[in-house]
Parts: sequence; structure tokens; C-alpha cells
Amino acid sequence: MVRKLLFGAAATLIVGGAAQSQVVVLGSSLGKDCYVTVLSNPMPSLTHERVCDEAINSGTLQGRDLTATHINRGILRMRMNKVDEALDDLGVAKKRRPSMGAIYLNEGAAFITMGDHASAIASLERSLELDTQDPHYAHFNLGLAHEMAGDPAEAYYSFNKALEISPDWERPKIELERFTVVEGES
Repeated sequence: MVRKLLFGAAATLIVGGAAQSQVVVLGSSLGKDCYVTVLSNPMPSLTHERVCDEAINSGTLQGRDLTATHINRGILRMRMNKVDEALDDLGVAKKRRPSMGAIYLNEGAAFITMGDHASAIASLERSLELDTQDPHYAHFNLGLAHEMAGDPAEAYYSFNKALEISPDWERPKIELERFTVVEGES
């Protein structure tokens, strides 16, 4: 007997439906203001984006803080449905610090939003290779990307992995409720 995976209706993905990972900027700076703005505004406006613009354009941020602020502005832009601009910010961050897993996790979320599932999967797998600080988000997003790419078995595995890493997180539980594993012949 082979276990087959059946699933219900595909997950509905809305802008911001994929999990995103903000990057902490420490200290008292414009970069920290951008981080706090991202953290506290799931539905941002141009005013919120300007906080991050000011931080990036101030010339006071360097190194990891500048990279993190590009990632955070990318998240704001993604939430505002400015996916191309979000990818531009993530591209800048990737050039500055190509080994930061959060870049690829958020890039994967942007590709999911665009419907580019193959690119999403590649970016999310790269985020895991780089030991992203939020592997549960990466696995959850992999679940979305695999399901939308027509691979329910990988989606099921990825949602389960997200739940295994973060057992109290409701989103993977909700997604897994749509799946049924049945015994069958191959």
C-alpha cells in the first residue's frame, strides 16, 4: 500500500499571505524606527514607507543595519503590493550581505505573491541552507509555494515541518486541516 495525499481547496493567498521575517535593528536610530514601523503595521501606507526611506537615505546606517533596513522596507513594500520595488530592496540587501537567510525568506514570500512558485521554492530553500532565524516561516511558505505549484505531498510535508518547529503557531494547523492522507495503490 502507498500513502496518497488528498487535499481540499487550494490555499487562498492574499498580499501578505506568505510569512515574512523582519530583521532587528538595534540601538537608537532611524533604522530601528523602520524596523518598529514594519513590526507594528501589517497594512502600511506611504507614511510608513517614508520612515524607511529616511533611514536608508540618511547616510547614518552602515553594515548590517543598512542591509536590515533594506529588508524591512522590502517587507513594507510587499505589504503595499509594490512587489517589484520590494524585490529591488531585497536585491540591494543580497548584494550587501548574500549570506543573510532573511533576505531569501522574504524574497520567497515576494515570489509567492507574484505567482512565481519555482523561484519562491529556490529562495526559500536557500534561506534554510543559510539557517534563517525563522525556519518555521520558510517551511510554511514552502508549503504555499509547493501547493500552488501542484505538489501537495511537498506542501503537506512543509506545513508539517513548520508546525513541528513552532507547535503553537495556528497558520500551519489551519492549512493542514485541508489535507487527508489515505491508503491506496500506486
